[in-house]
Amino acid sequence: MTSRLAEFEIRGLFGLYSHRIRINLAERITIIIGPNGRGKTVCLKFIEAFFKKKFAYFRTIPFSMAQFTFSGGEAVTIVPSADGERTADGGSFQKMIFTIEVPGNDTKSWTPGTMDNNLNREIRRFIGSDWRQADYNLWIDDRDGEEIDLDELTTRFNLPSKLISALRHNVPAEFDVLVGPIDCYLIETQRLLVLPKNENNEFETFVHAGRRMRRPAAGGLAIQEKAAKLKSIFKDKLSESANLSQSLDRTFPLRVFDAQGSVKFSNEQLRQELRKLDERREAFMAAGILDTDYQPVTMRSGEIEPGVAKALEIYVSDTTQKLNTFNDLYARVDLLKELMASRFIDKTIQIDRENGFKIRSKTGMNVPLEKLSSGEQHQLILVFDLIFEVSKNSLILIDEPELSLHVAWQRTFIEGLEKIILLNEFDVILATHSPALIAKHFDLTVELGPVDG
Repeated sequence: MTSRLAEFEIRGLFGLYSHRIRINLAERITIIIGPNGRGKTVCLKFIEAFFKKKFAYFRTIPFSMAQFTFSGGEAVTIVPSADGERTADGGSFQKMIFTIEVPGNDTKSWTPGTMDNNLNREIRRFIGSDWRQADYNLWIDDRDGEEIDLDELTTRFNLPSKLISALRHNVPAEFDVLVGPIDCYLIETQRLLVLPKNENNEFETFVHAGRRMRRPAAGGLAIQEKAAKLKSIFKDKLSESANLSQSLDRTFPLRVFDAQGSVKFSNEQLRQELRKLDERREAFMAAGILDTDYQPVTMRSGEIEPGVAKALEIYVSDTTQKLNTFNDLYARVDLLKELMASRFIDKTIQIDRENGFKIRSKTGMNVPLEKLSSGEQHQLILVFDLIFEVSKNSLILIDEPELSLHVAWQRTFIEGLEKIILLNEFDVILATHSPALIAKHFDLTVELGPVDG
């Protein structure tokens, strides 16, 4: 079982504050509150930097100690060292001493660093000068702004094992085992929209998983990208279903001929099973997953011959397998529609396999995605990402989700989040100033300093 972050503690933050954030593991939602300037956002960024191995971030924040404690009893402590370390370009930076404690194992310490001159010359033989190391686990191509991690770098350029080991800076395997299974993402609400193209640059800037990146300018909004993403999900799922259908259909006649023994269902049970299949198809069609031109199976009255009943039993089994392909997608689409129904005013979201999703006004007119308000776009993008983009056991960090949300949306935010977590099983730490968002969920809060009212 994957260990989950159970507590984050930081001391001497800005030389002023010390915070301990105990994670609500059972409820899976932890709300950070406190006055401005106490470091709520910094704590979120500190946690993200830890899991993303952006070790350079720790050198930008004054602190005396940070500790991450996990549900399995593991603990990682970070302490700034008084000693400096030289960089490849002749500069220097403050070192960070990491210590990991794992129950049953020896305590290990290490200091992540950057490339020295010899290592820099050696790696240039393989990756060229356009790529630069922005952090321990982050490499950027200055030609187009592409960002990749160390694993992708080693695979793409087929780096030798000796060089890979040097690039990893001898980070102990226990650390990778601990943080590797946890996908951590920082969602900064004000950055959910694709930034406009810079007229003096052939690239546009966008943010993915909290990271600012560049790509060849193509225009468009993040909400349009989400619609395209859902369209792609539909395409992949339909392809999976088609492959299964072909496999089952090819062997159906042979399985009917080979069927032996008594019929499993009575005539009435068989009719019930066929009705259940029709009900599931209708639900999938209403959700926009399946075509609406299906004709229900109409059973004749009277006794069903044993041979026909056996063939129908195999048909029921095969069709059940085919429809099961869409169970997870249906649950996600259904929840997306439910949550957005409570957030849109005079509009509805419609799932469309050709477009991913589209928005209709109460008069039945199509509403272009770019015509939605910023608040509506933020809500749809955030809900979509949490439902479709987040993997199980992820750690999601959300900074001030109330931005661009009117009070009615703030009051239902946690309830909606709870429904998504039931489906996806991830942990959330969010920082907020909103009393409306906290409302009756004060038991989930951690205070970073006194809170008025």
